[in-house]
Amino acid sequence: MATVTEIRDMARTLGLWNTAKGRIDITDETVSNLDYIAGIFRTEIEMRRAKKEITLRKESRLPDKIFDKSKITQGLIWQLQKTEQFDFKNEIQSFVIVGACSTGKTSLACELGAYALSKGAKVQYAALEDMLLAIRNQNARWGRILKADMIIIDDVFYITPTDEELIVFYKAVTFLSETRSLVIVTNRPLSKWSGMGADKHLAETLRKRLMANAQLMHLK
Repeated sequence: MATVTEIRDMARTLGLWNTAKGRIDITDETVSNLDYIAGIFRTEIEMRRAKKEITLRKESRLPDKIFDKSKITQGLIWQLQKTEQFDFKNEIQSFVIVGACSTGKTSLACELGAYALSKGAKVQYAALEDMLLAIRNQNARWGRILKADMIIIDDVFYITPTDEELIVFYKAVTFLSETRSLVIVTNRPLSKWSGMGADKHLAETLRKRLMANAQLMHLK
């Protein structure tokens, strides 16, 4: 049964301040009317939330991919179930997705992005090449990445980076991972990261920094 307090709390969420502050007296209504008003408010809140999620999805640049869960391991199913409950808008949790080509890495990353969007979090998807370009140009794309709660970086080390690219990527990951969730998508086994570029120490340090606070999701 709806209560006056619940209705006023929802009115506050909707910005209906006269109702929220009791300026509009609803205490003399019947219980059925209170339930009716509560239903209207719940619907309005849900419609606003759904509209916001659509807007955030469009701004995220997430590819339109659906992850096939029918062939994944029980361990990965458990990880996804836990991840679905995570509040990416207010909490940080990073992931490293590793797998060969055509194993569903990007689709899995989109699944994680969808979880974050459903919590009202801002998501940005970019291939590593596009992200490095955005950093170099300091453009509007980089500005949107900085405002994101979750950043999905695809095609990491698909091609061996130059020493300059490795340095830029290391600095970006170090900075962004402090306050945002990262999703790193790569076809390179983590054991081979130390061989990326001339500075093997930097590549290995990057791997260790990422995995210090990230969940590993391996696709076969």
